[in-house]
Amino acid sequence: MGITAQKVSTKKQGMLSFSISLSDYNLMKRAQDSSFGYAFKQKDIFKSGNNSFGIQVSYWKGLNAYMDLSANLGGSFSNFPAGFIKDDSIGQAKFSTHLDGLIHFRALKEKARINPFLTAGIGAGYFANQVAVYAPVGTGLQFRLNEGGFVFIQAQWRLKLTGINNDYMFYSIGFAQRGILGKTEKKQKAKKEKTKNELPTKETIKKETPVADPDSDGDGVADSKDKCPAEKGNVYGCPDSDADGIADKDDKCKDVAGVYRYDGCPVPDTDGDGLNDEIDKCKTEKGARENHGCPLPDADGDGVLDKDDKCPSVKGTAAYNGCPLPVVDGAEILSVYDDSMTYRINFDFDRANLLPDAFAVLKHIVDILKADNSLRINITGHADNFGTDAGNIKVSADRAKISRDYFLSYNIAANRISSSFYGASRPLDNEQQWRNRRVEITLIKTGK
Repeated sequence: MGITAQKVSTKKQGMLSFSISLSDYNLMKRAQDSSFGYAFKQKDIFKSGNNSFGIQVSYWKGLNAYMDLSANLGGSFSNFPAGFIKDDSIGQAKFSTHLDGLIHFRALKEKARINPFLTAGIGAGYFANQVAVYAPVGTGLQFRLNEGGFVFIQAQWRLKLTGINNDYMFYSIGFAQRGILGKTEKKQKAKKEKTKNELPTKETIKKETPVADPDSDGDGVADSKDKCPAEKGNVYGCPDSDADGIADKDDKCKDVAGVYRYDGCPVPDTDGDGLNDEIDKCKTEKGARENHGCPLPDADGDGVLDKDDKCPSVKGTAAYNGCPLPVVDGAEILSVYDDSMTYRINFDFDRANLLPDAFAVLKHIVDILKADNSLRINITGHADNFGTDAGNIKVSADRAKISRDYFLSYNIAANRISSSFYGASRPLDNEQQWRNRRVEITLIKTGK
């Protein structure tokens, strides 16, 4: 939900406003998948993990008695559901930023205590690692307070243009106070005029006339301020051989630049890993900069570091990127064991047609099976919780069958394939039903 305040002045005086916001990335997707009625019944916008609160600062300018222009810069602690950002199949939690320009059309003149308005414009945001462009349209209410204050409540439907897969909702509430910018400008102007009119007097000139102060060593620092009056230098008149800002007389490492807290010596690096002890969390053990000076972890002890290990909790091999079986590119790994790995492919709502991205996953699994005749696969079909039990059983069975037929078409022996289906009885995700429209394929070692 995002809330925003706006400047509304027929005098066309610019104004800053501040607001808090909340973004709902799930509502429009649910409405698209099912209906608006179903989407509004889901009361989980304030559930932990779904909140996307943010803040916003805006500059507002009145165009005429009924129209305002605003420029808005905001940020949000966003929880993006899977599939919201292009090429993101698992969802992310990131701090996102947005910048937009809006025109606001008020129904009444500024003096109205309560004033409804409509909003339209264009905006761009940085969502996780994706730049997206959207078109906000919405409505809101302006509440005029005493002393030139305004409270604005607004709801926007942000229509996707590029970079994101779904529209989303943005709600906001904020406050603006008319005249703050104008008062600041008047104060600055008055200060300049005062300075301009103040001319020096004879007494002022006399007081400011410097008294001669000798510089015995000719280093440009008067003897009264020179801590080394008989020796040229540039640090309070003293020499500084290593140019670290610490005079040689106080520097314990005169030939190496250092810092004051170590008496002119560099910050130590005990383990010699290139990260000094002040920021090294493992001072006596060499490590990596990206891990704060500590060795990179390998939780399962298979010789593949966790940062490169696609199966960090199960021992694997370097050839399989730390997994016990070959990794299928582009497929989500649902589970990993010493002798099996399970992948997922998705299907459209209430359909058993293979999606374009599923073909690449299935073909990769075919190549793995042909390269190792000791492997077999188990296929299970699933459905979301929409529709009847009988309908869900049928569509899950169809999904399992079409997947099995794919492998048979590539001459994978039928005795290496087992399959089953479960309707909606084994959900993978109770919140995001699109993840339940799936087939799970498990690669299994037989030891033969």
